[in-house]
Amino acid sequence: MHKQTFRTVLATVCVSLIPIVASAQTVAVDYDRQVDFSKFKSYAWVSGEPASNPLVHKRIVSGIEAQLASKGWTQNNETPNALVVYYAAIDAERQLNAWGNGPRWNGFGSAKIETILTGQLVVDVYDARNEELIWRGVVSDEVSDKPEKNEKRLNEAIAKLFKQFPPARSNRTN
Repeated sequence: MHKQTFRTVLATVCVSLIPIVASAQTVAVDYDRQVDFSKFKSYAWVSGEPASNPLVHKRIVSGIEAQLASKGWTQNNETPNALVVYYAAIDAERQLNAWGNGPRWNGFGSAKIETILTGQLVVDVYDARNEELIWRGVVSDEVSDKPEKNEKRLNEAIAKLFKQFPPARSNRTN
């Protein structure tokens, strides 16, 4: 009986940790390893799929511009080296959270259906000369109902995306 109780407690703890693991930001970056990123120092914006909320759109653009500026890139709409575009989306997913206790059919329990909103941001950088994709960053994270929390997560996500941008020369060699 003690072994069964331990298994039940262990299973309950594991299930309760799933939302914590699921809510972590996921970041993925890919780039053309043949491109010499040191040749790129200026950029211009290209229309993508902006966030539906104008305040979020403004935060995304400001965050990306701040990251590019910290890398020595400047905005130049006349003769840019690179073109930058972003795409934002929100996906709704339903999750069933159930809990039960007691032996088989004589126990009690509850179930709750939650809608989880997941935001995704894709940032693409193109070579302006030939309009070929040279770098892509993708980040996704759970969306909160608190704007302050979302703004903090967004800033963290953009910083993570651009942490190793532009790719170092040693990272590009095979």
